[in-house]
Amino acid sequence: MTVTLHAVVACMIVSGCSDEEAKDSGAWSYPSVPWVDPPVCGAAVSRPPSLIAGSSEAGFDNALAAKAHGFDRAFHVFNATGTGVNADVSVPPEWTEQREAIRAFVQDQTGWDFEGHSGKTVRDVIGQWHKVAGAYAGVGIAADAYYYGTLRDEGAPCEDVDRARQFVLANLDALHLATAITGVPGVIARGFARRDLPGSESIVTAALFDANGNPLPEEKNNGTWREDNAGLYPEYVWEDSCSRDMLIGWVIGMAAVWEVTAQDPTIPQDRKDRLRDDASAIARSLMQVGDRGYDLEIHDADGRITYHGYINENALDRGYLAGAANGMYGIMALGIVGGLAYVSREPDVAQYLRRDLIERRGLHLLARDNMLLDAGLLSNYSGYNMAFQGAWLAYRYLPDEPARDVIREAIATSLYARPGGSRQPAEQKQTFYDFVQAVSAGRGTAFGPMTGPPDEGARARGMETLTEFWEPPYFAEERTNCDEVEIESGQCVGVDGTPIQVLGYVGRNDELVASEPLPMRIRPASNYYWRSNPYAINGGDNSGLYAANDFRFCYWMARWVTSGP
Repeated sequence: MTVTLHAVVACMIVSGCSDEEAKDSGAWSYPSVPWVDPPVCGAAVSRPPSLIAGSSEAGFDNALAAKAHGFDRAFHVFNATGTGVNADVSVPPEWTEQREAIRAFVQDQTGWDFEGHSGKTVRDVIGQWHKVAGAYAGVGIAADAYYYGTLRDEGAPCEDVDRARQFVLANLDALHLATAITGVPGVIARGFARRDLPGSESIVTAALFDANGNPLPEEKNNGTWREDNAGLYPEYVWEDSCSRDMLIGWVIGMAAVWEVTAQDPTIPQDRKDRLRDDASAIARSLMQVGDRGYDLEIHDADGRITYHGYINENALDRGYLAGAANGMYGIMALGIVGGLAYVSREPDVAQYLRRDLIERRGLHLLARDNMLLDAGLLSNYSGYNMAFQGAWLAYRYLPDEPARDVIREAIATSLYARPGGSRQPAEQKQTFYDFVQAVSAGRGTAFGPMTGPPDEGARARGMETLTEFWEPPYFAEERTNCDEVEIESGQCVGVDGTPIQVLGYVGRNDELVASEPLPMRIRPASNYYWRSNPYAINGGDNSGLYAANDFRFCYWMARWVTSGP
């Protein structure tokens, strides 16, 4: 037996309203997918075919699965130590013995006990833990959710399923911490850090208000460290001013966990109820109309809008222009509110999503007709990543098929391959972009498997990039494809012999870029590729041990998403 995807229970189950009452209220009734008990762990059964072939399917890629396993182990043993979620860590390049111990453990491919394998503790080999940040922690949570769901539904060995379930439980605790620590319902942290992990000693916190009750700092910035504002987490500090990219990352994690575990009886109900409550509070905060007459503003614990907290379609970066019709913010808003509504199951949130954002304001139409994203050489790939994240959330979790059809068109023609455009995502071999296009083309949602064929070209491009991805452990070694003489000449040969046509320092922020995207096998290191420039030529810092949640998110998403019986 297999589990398909577990949709939110219908409105009439949540609130007692009838189908007609739900329709009259403007709230959607979310399709309900009956729970089917998963196979007994260790039974090793076949799930329906998935975007990446599963362990019992023809075409299963053992080498790619081994790479994923290596990244999963490295992530949970090193990067997620102490918090259960993503943090980049540093291992100084001169720590050769420590690096070799990490490499030997990860490449061994067996066991999860680093100390038993090496005789060293994790703290012996990590120089510094950096902060947990929503943009990266959220996709790591989604990766863990899809990982758990896939193992559970394939009847993987009991030990593996149980371990993966513990990861999800830790994720649920971290998601709640990110909201509860702010002390204000509906407010979520940009990120957080544990005081007792090396790297947090230098963090200086500031009060939310001065003695007269005025918010601090006087001029809002892009993140100030704060003490626990709830009195629940004295061992943590948190960073405020949650921005668009951080919030959408957190919501991707929330929605994925809910999709996989909503009806799973082995996940305690109180944890699921807590997630629903947090999602509801964030959604209702976004629904509020602020002093300037706009909703969709991310609020902070000091009562102000966060520094990059504008996702209303009339906003441009940090200000408003009435009638701006910003389709990029439109798709982000649909995705964020759509994901929160899917988790919360609250009729007022669903009504706001349906009546305000879709029927009255047509944010799905803005996404199709006015994306405001492509800037050629100066494109911001963090913006591309946010737009595709919004599209993923909106297409997967909106229960309205006509709206989804418009979003599917927007993905195909306004995001992935804009007719007549150059330097489009379709050519960039950014796996996340490719898989969003592949799944939406196949009409795969959280309410059922794909009903049509995926975009095979997009799937193949995404697979090529995953196959060429760095091998675990992912030390962010400096990579110089082109030296100054080659850069001056405009012609270069990459480290593997790939010819590169150099355009010069003409990218965003004067970044050195090529005329064509670099294949993943020679790209400079990035802590999250899907928001990095695929045309970048050189880079790397030599000290990082990266979590590879860009790889993990895409790999396990594609193992989870099914294409039908």
